[in-house]
Amino acid sequence: MNKQELVNRLPHAAPFIFIEKVLTIDKGQRIKALKTVTAGEEVIGTSGSFPFVLLVEAMAQASGLILEAEEIEMAFLTMINDAHHIKPAVAGDVLIIESELTKKFPPLYVFRARVSVEGEVISSAEITLTSVNKDIIKRY
Repeated sequence: MNKQELVNRLPHAAPFIFIEKVLTIDKGQRIKALKTVTAGEEVIGTSGSFPFVLLVEAMAQASGLILEAEEIEMAFLTMINDAHHIKPAVAGDVLIIESELTKKFPPLYVFRARVSVEGEVISSAEITLTSVNKDIIKRY
């Protein structure tokens, strides 16, 4: 899945899409995606690192892509549990974002996700998404 396909599938607008490419996907089960952190990103700021909260958002976006096999039109981030920030992501890092569906009780879906750089996990979290019908969203 390339960047344009991701733009079409995720309900986010640029620059709030934190996945560049899907490397592998076992729909309904797991995903492995990629994002390269660049120095020119506005979110880097003066700290020199990619914000932890956006690593969590990248994990949530990857998790949402897994739900396509469940024929879910849209899902919202509902809860973040057991989030750990181990090491900062900095410009030049190639982030590998992995997520696996661990529990489902519609409309809730729970994922175990992590971000790694060169095989070292730098962030992890349990992500819960809630599925919704796009028709409901259009009413508001």
